[in-house]
Amino acid sequence: MDLHTVLATRRDEVMRRWASLVRGEIAPESLTGAELSNHLPGFLTEIASALKEDAGLAPGGPSPDGSATAAGHGEQRLRLGFSLDAVIREYGALRDAVVAVAREAGADITFRELHVLSGAIVTGIAQAVTEYTRQRDAELHRLVNEHYAFIAHELRNPLSSAMMAFELLKLKGLIPSDERWVLALERGLKSTSALVDQTLHAARTASGIELRRQPTTLAELFEDAEIGALAEAETKGIKLLLAVESRDPVDLDRRLLSSALGNLVRNAVKYSNANATVEIRGRTAAGRVVIEVEDCCGGLAPGQVEQAFAPFARLDEREKGFGLGLAIAKQAVDAHGGSIRVQNLPGKGCIFVLEVPVSSA
Repeated sequence: MDLHTVLATRRDEVMRRWASLVRGEIAPESLTGAELSNHLPGFLTEIASALKEDAGLAPGGPSPDGSATAAGHGEQRLRLGFSLDAVIREYGALRDAVVAVAREAGADITFRELHVLSGAIVTGIAQAVTEYTRQRDAELHRLVNEHYAFIAHELRNPLSSAMMAFELLKLKGLIPSDERWVLALERGLKSTSALVDQTLHAARTASGIELRRQPTTLAELFEDAEIGALAEAETKGIKLLLAVESRDPVDLDRRLLSSALGNLVRNAVKYSNANATVEIRGRTAAGRVVIEVEDCCGGLAPGQVEQAFAPFARLDEREKGFGLGLAIAKQAVDAHGGSIRVQNLPGKGCIFVLEVPVSSA
């Protein structure tokens, strides 16, 4: 008796043997028979078709590497709370059940049949695991979006109150309107409000960052970054040296680039030694904006260059923060189709280089 005949005539017996192997060991005892077997009977039918096709006995039906049964099984296992390890092990148990039933039926399993069976099982595992992880990651992404939306929503009310209070203080003349620290506070409140709105929008659409290009200049971007870092720079005695080679308008998302550059400059001030100089240089070349931020942090330790842009990576554990500044900068640059990198200057500092195209592709 051929193996494909065993699968065609004794499929139910194979499933009973498989259920006895996994129930209570790999799968919970409480599952009903239909929930437990799920797509696997159909998967066995496809394996039988693949065996017949390999033996040249029939044109064959859909082979396991081209069907959705294993993928559907992986999705169902995720909903039932199975671990990835359990999904993999139950496919191994399915192979054992097929071989055991075939031998009891007196089938003389050939090496070729074992090869086809094992290949189908491995492919089934790959499909099930791929769909399992895809669905799991999609669900995690949805939950993260909901979490960010909740936080952003809760921030809107106190932020709106702070902005209203600030405007009232200005109207009553209680704070000077032309001081640089007042401008820094006002821009900080507006930037935070824009970030909250963007977070809510991204969470609603689940599509990530929305790029909104508009004409701006490097001088305007540099002014935003300078004002945002001014207070801490003055506290540490750090001089901010700005050099802009081009004042031509460029087509960029000013909000995102201001955020990216602001994070780079604030990081440069935070990690630089007291009374040092932080240089911000900008130019346009070959349809791209190139911005360099050079600090005096003393350089990065081995291994830190590779992890610099990873979320929650902190370049100096002595400094407070969540390690998100560089990751946010990279996200803004990626949205433009650009690149960001760091050049380590051991014993001196770092140069963070940001490049983005000035118009969409």
